[in-house]
Amino acid sequence: MSFGIIEVITLLLGLAGFGLQANPTPPTADQSLQYAVADADFAAHIDAASVVPANYKLLAQLADQPQIKTSPELQKLVRKAIGEVEGARGAAKMATGVDVTTDISDATAFVQLVPQSDPRFVIAVRGRFSPANLDKVAKMVNKSPAKQGGGQIVEIGASQPAIGLTRDGVILVGTPGLVRERLADGWKPPSHDAGTNLGYLAEAISARPVFAVVMTMSQPARAEALRQLAPHGFASDVVARHRAAAFSIFHDGVGWTWVDSTRAGTDAMELVSNGALDLLRAAQIAPRGIAKIAMGALDSYRGTDAKVDDLIKHKADILKIVEAYTGDGAFKATVDKKAMRLAVRATGKTVSEVLPFGLMLPAAVVGLLESQAREAAPPTPMMVEPAPPTPAKPPAGKPAPATPPAPRSPAKKP
Repeated sequence: MSFGIIEVITLLLGLAGFGLQANPTPPTADQSLQYAVADADFAAHIDAASVVPANYKLLAQLADQPQIKTSPELQKLVRKAIGEVEGARGAAKMATGVDVTTDISDATAFVQLVPQSDPRFVIAVRGRFSPANLDKVAKMVNKSPAKQGGGQIVEIGASQPAIGLTRDGVILVGTPGLVRERLADGWKPPSHDAGTNLGYLAEAISARPVFAVVMTMSQPARAEALRQLAPHGFASDVVARHRAAAFSIFHDGVGWTWVDSTRAGTDAMELVSNGALDLLRAAQIAPRGIAKIAMGALDSYRGTDAKVDDLIKHKADILKIVEAYTGDGAFKATVDKKAMRLAVRATGKTVSEVLPFGLMLPAAVVGLLESQAREAAPPTPMMVEPAPPTPAKPPAGKPAPATPPAPRSPAKKP
């Protein structure tokens, strides 16, 4: 199966519709933090409903897009990729009864660092789950679910994560002791008042991100991090003085929050933040400029190579792809600085107008096509070096000629 520039262009045009969607009913902070770890050092939240369903639907229809159907080989590749995704989805559903494309709404993870030991963690997954799902998981590990408070738990071993199902249908995965605590009848959600560790996470979740990560290090975790860093430098300074740091991705942009313990530190991070915004703008404009320069210079090489002629023929499509995966750098940025708190939000029509991660998709497609080409290529014959000839044996009864001794160097006169 061989692919050229036409197939690459066609596939990139077909993938241009993929992206992040706004969830009309996003999870609330109360829902996401119901089984939180109050003193977690790191926390992460993902709204799967904003990512998976719509993109999975587009993926299933990709092979039937008119431009994809014009290339039988490309359509075959797309169908193969869809088949592999469908196979994984089917295997997961058969093993657990959970359809990962429709049954998972959101997940929030809490990690607590323990010096000189493994981290303690809990991942709370919300969606459509039932005791039957836990029964299937238990069967996979040759265990039986045990009743724990108002829910059930499957414990694999003391050093292995436990899996629990709460009375309200939330899946918990994590350190056995933490999972048991959250399944107990007396469990109460920890406070997420403003200014607390969970308060910063609640603030991030309430902004309706697709993904958010928050770092609020405890004193033991901070001391361990400082022990591993250089005593003087930006990293150690940031770890020592920060109170909270958050980064979020939205369907239409990104945002970050920094809470410092000093005003000078807040001023320094504002400068770093402004520099990051400048780089994001440049990362949007530079690819467009490079593409325009390249397309403008390409006509000078018309007729020198068939691939160059293909590029010239699809010049408009290439520029369309560049515009689809990048922005013009004119996204809106709001900066809110109060006391020792800095909050930034960069917003465009889509997230790709702010974060240039869309540029990684073309590279990934090219890598996929190259791997398919390598699979289709005949194997390279192995070159075997001939063995050195075996010296002939002398006739029977005749001794082999002795190897003459090496000449001796004449002795030096005293």
